Amino acid sequence: MGKVRIIPAHQQKGNSVQPQKNRLPFEQLRVAAYCRVSTDYDEQASSYETQVIHYKELIQKEPTWKFAGIYADDGISGTNTKKREQFNQMIAACKAGKIDLIVTKSISRFARNTIDCLKYIRDLKAINVAIFFEKENINTMDAKGEVLITIMASLAQQESESLSQNVKMGIQYRYQQGKVFVNHNHFLGYTKDAQGNLVIEPAEAKVIKRIFYSYLNGMSMKQIADSLKADGILTGGKTKNWRSSSVAKILKNEKYMGDALLQKTYTVDFLNKKRVKNEGIMPQYYVENDHPAIIPKSVFMQVQQLIKQRRNGITTKNGKHRRLNGKYCFSQIVFCGKCGDIFQRNMWYRPEKVAVWRCASRVRRSKTGRRCMIRNVKEPLLKEATVEAFNQLIEGHELASKQIKANIMQVIKDSQGPTLDQLDKQLEEVQMKLIQAANQHQDCNALTQQIMDLRKQKEKVQSRETNQQVKLHSLEEINELVEFHKYGLVDFDEGLVRRLIEKITIYQRYMEFTFKDGEVIRINM
Repeated sequence: MGKVRIIPAHQQKGNSVQPQKNRLPFEQLRVAAYCRVSTDYDEQASSYETQVIHYKELIQKEPTWKFAGIYADDGISGTNTKKREQFNQMIAACKAGKIDLIVTKSISRFARNTIDCLKYIRDLKAINVAIFFEKENINTMDAKGEVLITIMASLAQQESESLSQNVKMGIQYRYQQGKVFVNHNHFLGYTKDAQGNLVIEPAEAKVIKRIFYSYLNGMSMKQIADSLKADGILTGGKTKNWRSSSVAKILKNEKYMGDALLQKTYTVDFLNKKRVKNEGIMPQYYVENDHPAIIPKSVFMQVQQLIKQRRNGITTKNGKHRRLNGKYCFSQIVFCGKCGDIFQRNMWYRPEKVAVWRCASRVRRSKTGRRCMIRNVKEPLLKEATVEAFNQLIEGHELASKQIKANIMQVIKDSQGPTLDQLDKQLEEVQMKLIQAANQHQDCNALTQQIMDLRKQKEKVQSRETNQQVKLHSLEEINELVEFHKYGLVDFDEGLVRRLIEKITIYQRYMEFTFKDGEVIRINM
């Protein structure tokens, strides 16, 4: 380009408010350059270096210009100025009265966001700082400068939006092909082989199993986090800073059962690049059996049910809402056979110290002033009855298990309505219609509602199938228990209670044990 000499009439220096009336034509302008390369490929990196050299030479060889610095952001997108540190430093220097002129290669180097671009042009113009764009040959202090800037910046924004859409479409295409991309560096339990496939990392997989089974066995997320921290076990990020939230993310991550849900989040728009949770606005892609599972599907589903139950609590038969916790193995499973309320653990200290389980409606007087008068049960008696129930289960299980399995399979066979595969196919068809409608700028409300309805229907079917799978899994676990303890259970086992007992109902003269496979055992008191 030719030499550029900018000596505007009555131009103020820096951010001075009053014009300098007697400015000398040979007074030097303090000139800074701004350059940016928006990708990190080698050739663009060399372009970045070239820009720095170019502007240093340009400013230093111009006698009316005084070098005020090079501001360069390397490898950062231009659609948002918030993450461009050097750019922000340059603007601050302008406001501090240290720069009179900014030279930059093009509008796209300065900003690809119309709003940001015009904002900074106007802000700088207000404090008499000019910008010269080499490629477009635009000086913001010219009368026609802002008109040209508006047009050029709009074109630059369209270019950036188009690029963003192309990237988004590429990602969605990979999703549709079932291609799963996971940052395995922070993914506890997995690594990648030479072909880039996810493979189980045995030592870390033990930690994942510990987390899942600890939760099933009654530990809270905080208790699990504290125990991992106490044992010096590392997180996926290779720190010992375990939190309840990090345990929760692991427990809810479907990848641990070998599946992958893609597009859990999406970018709201290309300008701020903010990602939000996908609540059905964008299509999602669920890939089954994508990689080796660390946790069986039935165990994963059992954990999801337990998370929901602990979060929401339960409503007992007498209409009372009770919060649940897993502090004791009986905390969530002992109910009153008279009023339907949950049993709670209390301590008695006379005549001797002993834990006692009592109906919550007996402990807390109801609004009518009445209390449930079901009997209290001392914990040693409850444990003794539990051992007896397990032994009766072991003794008569072989015949019962065949009938239970047959019943479960019959329920699955007789299930009415569409299958998961059929619902997935319907969802896929409607999602394609939604994408086409969006591309043609048509109203998408009806299609969006249809997708939401199908998702709700799918959730119900999944819940029903999960319940049956959990029962089958529990049946297998009880089969293993029977095989391992075929000569009977001697000592009380808290872990078995958490894993295998669905509910214990207390009546005045007996207890009823309902196991997770559906078997029911009655023990007299």
